[in-house]
Amino acid sequence: MKTFVFFICVMFLSSLSAQVITKKLYPFKTAEIEYAYEGNSTGKQILYIDNYGFLQCNIVQTISTTLGKKIEKNETRVTKELDIYLWDIKTRLGRKIHNALTEQMMNDPTIKTEEFGKFSMETMGFEKKGTETISGKLCEIWSGLGGSTKIWLWKGLTLKSEINMFGTKTIFTATNIKIDGVVPADKFAIPSDIKFEVVESGDATEILNKMKGKGRNGADSTKKDTPVGDAQKKKLNDLKDLLKKMKTE
Repeated sequence: MKTFVFFICVMFLSSLSAQVITKKLYPFKTAEIEYAYEGNSTGKQILYIDNYGFLQCNIVQTISTTLGKKIEKNETRVTKELDIYLWDIKTRLGRKIHNALTEQMMNDPTIKTEEFGKFSMETMGFEKKGTETISGKLCEIWSGLGGSTKIWLWKGLTLKSEINMFGTKTIFTATNIKIDGVVPADKFAIPSDIKFEVVESGDATEILNKMKGKGRNGADSTKKDTPVGDAQKKKLNDLKDLLKKMKTE
């Protein structure tokens, strides 16, 4: 469950951008991206995007080795507007999550959405570490969590991720990218045989209020500057607050 929460959190943060306020999560209408896994996890992932990101289908089929144990994942996640449906392809068990964070951003004209992506990554302790080309796309590299995690972003889309945690290393990289092609509508269909457990994502008001209080240079205009150590603690506390608001069992 902790891995699930972390993954959902990262996806929220990496996809929210200036396009949100104009009903676009991405500057392209459709996309189909194939990923390959290596390291402690092997397998593949396919991401389908339509309606500028407000329709998404992500299919993950991997085998992971942790502490000598093999864990098989066959998971599908479909996003429709502000609702996320996640289910196991074999067990047919699923969860439904409402994306309250994006909803509150869209409904609050005072939020500077063009700054939210950077603020979110920095809140989680990530720093921009240059650029690199992945599958022909120039990506920004963000490194964080003590250097244990790197994310390569292109137009708000994760094209590569490298995670080193608890003695394991997992890398997934985009190997094939198709932009503005035809994506079958049935990719976003919700199976009728799955009963979805509703999981509350929580109220993100406090995090959004922090955004409102930031000055032009990204500093909090309501507080004095703090030493580097205190600033890092504040980022970790902000992350904890955000995770608390994305309640799961």
